Amino acid sequence: MATSQPIKASKLFVLTSVIMLLFGSILGSLWMMMLFNSSFSLEIVNAMRLHRSIQINGFLALIIMGIGYMIVPRFRNISLPSSKLPYLSYILVIFSISVSILSPFVASIEVNNAITLLGNFCRAAGVTVFFVLMIYVLRVRPKLLKMADLFIALSVVLFVTLTILQSLNIYEISENILLWLTFLILMIFGIEYKTLPSFIGFIWPRKISSIICVTLLIFSVGIGLVTLFYGTNNKIQLLFSISLLAGTGFFTIALNIFGGFDYSHILGLSKDEKRARYKYTLLHIKLSFIFLYLGLVLLLLSIFFPDIFILYDMWIHTIAIGFIGVTIALYLPLMLYTIIGRTIRFLHFSKIPICLIIASIGLRFIGDLFLQTNLLTNGEEEYVYLSIPLSLSGWVVVAAIISFIVMIHSSMNKGSVVYDRDRTSPL
Repeated sequence: MATSQPIKASKLFVLTSVIMLLFGSILGSLWMMMLFNSSFSLEIVNAMRLHRSIQINGFLALIIMGIGYMIVPRFRNISLPSSKLPYLSYILVIFSISVSILSPFVASIEVNNAITLLGNFCRAAGVTVFFVLMIYVLRVRPKLLKMADLFIALSVVLFVTLTILQSLNIYEISENILLWLTFLILMIFGIEYKTLPSFIGFIWPRKISSIICVTLLIFSVGIGLVTLFYGTNNKIQLLFSISLLAGTGFFTIALNIFGGFDYSHILGLSKDEKRARYKYTLLHIKLSFIFLYLGLVLLLLSIFFPDIFILYDMWIHTIAIGFIGVTIALYLPLMLYTIIGRTIRFLHFSKIPICLIIASIGLRFIGDLFLQTNLLTNGEEEYVYLSIPLSLSGWVVVAAIISFIVMIHSSMNKGSVVYDRDRTSPL
């Protein structure tokens, strides 16, 4: 099969990205505990500072590359021009991540600078390989839903641009978190634009809404790149955020996510495994975009009220944990059959992972609220006992990841009677 070529490489990227997500979430959990006055050794504190780097250069980069290598050629039923270049890009990116993890513990400034420079070069080289391969594949126009390519192309162009600029040690690149999240949001939009019509059951996305959406997102990315040089200008930041929010709005209209299509007819005709998968898709796609809207609204508020920590912290984690986390929980089970060749049975899925994600965001909001009002950090006795449970929101995310992995593994070990009767297959 033409699309089987990149599958093994994609498996490496996806599995490693999950490990990075788990590792980064643990570091974030420790960081949250430190905000609530928990004490740690200097070595652990230094490791905590890697939280952002692990999540951006590790998890975000690897998951995008893994999904890109697998799904983009699959959309066209063609092969990548080389089966070895994806492995090369993987080695280069993993080496750069390893350097970023080890460099804070290197005492010699000269050695640290040298290996950091080498790591930056390898990261830029690895992402450039990915970019070239994606552009090569995108030049073959698909027969259906061609507009999905615009989202994907915009994502990979933004990805390689940010990576190269970051490798040049431009400090503002790492600090512009929204721009880093945007390239992943765009890739998600591209995949959803291509797959949701068949998953949900309508034939075509709304054309006019799609065109307006793409136009707004192209404008948003352009303004976002301008913020790298005028990051302190609130008007530019506001324009970037509003255009991204508006583009998201038209995207949900184009794909009938919150209305415009009657799901009940398909639910009525579906049974067993197919019905379970359809309900799982509807729940996760709606919930993910609720989180995205909420995160973008909090972002806009944080621009108007930059000194309010809770707004800054919550918009980042609502998008990262809520939108991105729930979207991964939706698509990873659909992709695993292609990656590992084993059937995932949605009929045996649990709502525990999604409940833990919601609980984590809620717990983080309450914890941030107490931090904002300085009730805990001032050591007032009537509130001190709350510091432990409120600092555990990050660990709830870790529990969600582990429970999701256990759920997937358990569903693969169930009997195939229901699946065989339904005769359905995943992505």
